[in-house]
Amino acid sequence: MKLIKVKITPHSSFVTFPKGDTIFGHFVYYSFLAKESIFANYAKEQEPKIIFSDILPDKHLYKPTLPLTAFKVDESEKKEFRKKSWIDIESLQQGELLEAKELSFYKSEIKVRNSLNRVTFATGGEGFDPFSLEEITFTYQPVIYVLFDEDTFRKKSILERLNLIGKVGFGKKGSIGKGHFKATIDSDFKKFDEVKSEYYLTLSPTILNKQPHIKKAYYNTFNRFGKSHSSSTPFKKPLLMADSGAVIKIEESRSYIGRGIENGISRQSLVQGYSILVPFKGDFDG
Repeated sequence: MKLIKVKITPHSSFVTFPKGDTIFGHFVYYSFLAKESIFANYAKEQEPKIIFSDILPDKHLYKPTLPLTAFKVDESEKKEFRKKSWIDIESLQQGELLEAKELSFYKSEIKVRNSLNRVTFATGGEGFDPFSLEEITFTYQPVIYVLFDEDTFRKKSILERLNLIGKVGFGKKGSIGKGHFKATIDSDFKKFDEVKSEYYLTLSPTILNKQPHIKKAYYNTFNRFGKSHSSSTPFKKPLLMADSGAVIKIEESRSYIGRGIENGISRQSLVQGYSILVPFKGDFDG
């Protein structure tokens, strides 16, 4: 499989934060619209065809989700170190985890907007129907890593589909101009360094159960709810995943981990349970 880095140029604020599984969901949606059969047996296949990372700050990744003792932080610095969420790629892969930093990647603001009745073109029954909306604005160059099967996709086709998503709008409120962006491939990026290690960092929410390769895992949990549910119940199917930035220990070199799953009830709903892996040096068994 081939790994590329895609630079994202936002043309608006976002309402939905682009995590790997939601980017995958948008990508698959347009695949089905185009009547492609690429993902027809996605949940049954043993190997993924394409994996997306979360949107990330350029040249930085998540600070590994490890016990604080693994970082060997001085007692007096623990409070400040907890605030540091990012680490540059080189420092991570060399095991220099104390180089983690605070980074102004994005800011969130609550905006108050007014609902519009699309039939009467009036603003609510009383003429005033306000609601709050949390909008995300990226303040540092955002990027997405994409790992794909070269027998199924080409870089050009992936880029075209990402730009289609960016033109229509990613996530909630795309119809009012949110989640719009332009994607370009970073030709300077080749791949992550091939570091000899048993420890790997995940770049998106991941399904870690039924993975015989994993010897140990450190992670925070992340709930994802199925997109579609039956009409007889208001409840969707919650899916418990390992959140992005998880650390797994495996004894063989791998470029990804996880599995795909079909999480709908009355309608098909695919979830990307895979994650790209980044190896990094360290020994955290003690």
